[in-house]
Amino acid sequence: MKLTNSDRIVHRQFSDYGRNAKEWLRKCALLLPEINRRQIWKKRGCGSIYEYAAKVAGMSKHSVDEALWVVRKIETQPELVKLFEQKGLRAV
Repeated sequence: MKLTNSDRIVHRQFSDYGRNAKEWLRKCALLLPEINRRQIWKKRGCGSIYEYAAKVAGMSKHSVDEALWVVRKIETQPELVKLFEQKGLRAV
């Protein structure tokens, strides 16, 4: 079945939004250690960083744990942080 022009437009929008969502989740993941250090999650009335990340960014407990672990390991290595920013957790 062939896509119509309007189908292509909707598909393109969906793809762009998905790509942007991934980019913003990567940016959120990079901020998690600082959020944790400053206990911003507590100041915002959340019971844990997991609750905060879920409410604010829609992140799962697993993705928070994974991001905190990886970012903690790479935060002193700017080239790996840059790779994480561009390609995500799996690239590191």
